[in-house]
Amino acid sequence: GEALLAFKKAITNSDGIFLNWHEQDADPCNWKGVKCDGHSKRVIYLILPYHKLVGPIPPEVGRLNQLQTLSLQGNSLYGSLPPELGNCTKLQQLYLQGNYISGYIPSEFGDLVELETLDLSSNTLKGSIPHSLDNLTKLASFNVSMNFLTGAIPSDGSLANFNETSFIGNRDLCGRQINSVCKDALQSPSDGSQQPLKG
Repeated sequence: GEALLAFKKAITNSDGIFLNWHEQDADPCNWKGVKCDGHSKRVIYLILPYHKLVGPIPPEVGRLNQLQTLSLQGNSLYGSLPPELGNCTKLQQLYLQGNYISGYIPSEFGDLVELETLDLSSNTLKGSIPHSLDNLTKLASFNVSMNFLTGAIPSDGSLANFNETSFIGNRDLCGRQINSVCKDALQSPSDGSQQPLKG
């Protein structure tokens, strides 16, 4: 419950979904948007899409290490993605699309080896897609479209299975998946005489 209360505290505005999130409850299993494992009483689902949530995702979410589904799409969450989410190694679904999340995709997301769905589309993420995501062998659905991502899309592992619909609408991505040759790949690394372009 503590990690969830930290989440509630980080959220500065909502449509009232947290009204039954009472600190004095013995466990959070009856809280709206929360589902627990019947035996362990550990939180396995946190599902709060489209509840006008405003605020950052606090690092304490990483303490929900039995979480299987985190569904926070269609809110007004901002700030960066906490690398601590990489501790939630049981996660199968991570839905964060349609928010105002900024910063970089943490390389720790590559530790989420059970992940089947990762949707970070329609945010304001920047930087490159971490190579660690290629380790997510169970990934069946992947979407980082409509962000400000740049650089080469990793293609040595599971991300090779996705096409341009997963990557559309970014600032400057390149790679096989979107039929866009990366500039670095054009230059032959063995030719040391090339002058770097003055820019």
